Amino acid sequence: MKKTYFHRVHEQTPTRFWINNPTLEQARLAIEAGAIGCTTNPSYVSKLFGSEEDLRVVNRAIDLLLPYEKNDLIVASKVQQMMVARLADLFLPLYEKSGGREGLVTIQGDPFAETDTALIVEEGLENRKIGENVCIKIPVTTWGIEAIRAMVEKNIPTMATEVMGLSQAVSICEEYQKASSESGNTPPFFVTHITGILDDHFKRVIKANNLKLDEKLVKYAGLSIAKKEYELLKSRNYPGIMIGGGARKLEDFTELVGGDLHITINWKGTADTLIEADGLVVSRIEDNLSEEEMQILKDRLPDYGRALEVDGMQVDEYYDYGGVELFRTSFQKGWNELLALIAERRRNA
Repeated sequence: MKKTYFHRVHEQTPTRFWINNPTLEQARLAIEAGAIGCTTNPSYVSKLFGSEEDLRVVNRAIDLLLPYEKNDLIVASKVQQMMVARLADLFLPLYEKSGGREGLVTIQGDPFAETDTALIVEEGLENRKIGENVCIKIPVTTWGIEAIRAMVEKNIPTMATEVMGLSQAVSICEEYQKASSESGNTPPFFVTHITGILDDHFKRVIKANNLKLDEKLVKYAGLSIAKKEYELLKSRNYPGIMIGGGARKLEDFTELVGGDLHITINWKGTADTLIEADGLVVSRIEDNLSEEEMQILKDRLPDYGRALEVDGMQVDEYYDYGGVELFRTSFQKGWNELLALIAERRRNA
C-alpha cells in the first residue's frame, strides 16, 4: 500500500490523524490513508444526505423504526446509533489490533438536551452499547463536566468537546483527575480544541463590529489558542490526549503537526487535499503568533482574551460563549434536518 502524507506524519512525529463525519466509503479511504480514529457529532446523519448510498441506508433505517416508535426524537437517536455503528464496525479491527489505543469512534447525543446532566449520562450509556470501541463525546459545560465525571466513574472512554478556551480545558482535565483518583478508573480521555469554529466566531464579531485586523492575525487566532492550550496541558501533565477539531482550513491540521496530539478533519476538501498535495512533514507546533500579536487580538477581540487566558471564563460562562453557541447551533440545525426527514417519511408511510 502506498504511503500517504498521513502515514509519513505518523512515522516522523507523534501527531495522529482522525477522520470526522465520514461517509462509509470515506471512512474506508481514511483508514487506508492512516486514520487511527473517527469522530462524529449530532449533525452526522444529516451530513450523509449528500451521499446517495448512505442516504438510502438512512431512509431504510428510518422506515424500519417508524412502525415501532411514535417518538421522532427516539427514532433520530436510534438512526444516529445505527449510522455510527457502521463506523464502529469498520474501525473495530484497528481497535482490537492496537489493544484499544486506536480505532475509537465517537458519538454525541441530542444537541437540544445539553443542559440536562442526567439525560446526557443516559444517552451516553445507551450509545456506549453500540460497541466496545465507542467513545462518548460530551460538551465541556456545567452539565457536561458532571456527565463526563459520571463516564469516568463507569470507566467509559470520553471525548470532551466544544472546548474553545484554556479555562474549559483546565476545568475538564482537573475534573477527570478527581473522578479518576476517587474511582480508580483511567478510561481513554480526549480534550478537543475546536479551532476553526472559534475562528468563525471571531470573524462574525469582526464583521458585526466592522473591525480592521491584520489577515494573518484573523487566520491564526484559533490556532494560537490551540497551541497555547497544548503547551498548558503538557506543562501541567494533565491526563488525556488533546485533539484538534472543528477544522476549517488545511492549516488547522498542518500547523499542529509535531505535537503529541491527535487531529480530526473532514475527508473532502481537507484530508483528500493533503493526500493529493503529498507535502513535506513539517513540525510547526511550536510556531505561534508573537506575544505582541496576541495582545493586539486581546485588545480588539475580548472573546479572544477570554479563550486565551487560563482564568478567562468561569464554568457557568462556557455554555453561552460565542464559539460554543455557534458550534451547538450547527449541531441543532443538522439534528432538525434529520427530524424533518423522519417526519416526512412518517407522513408518506
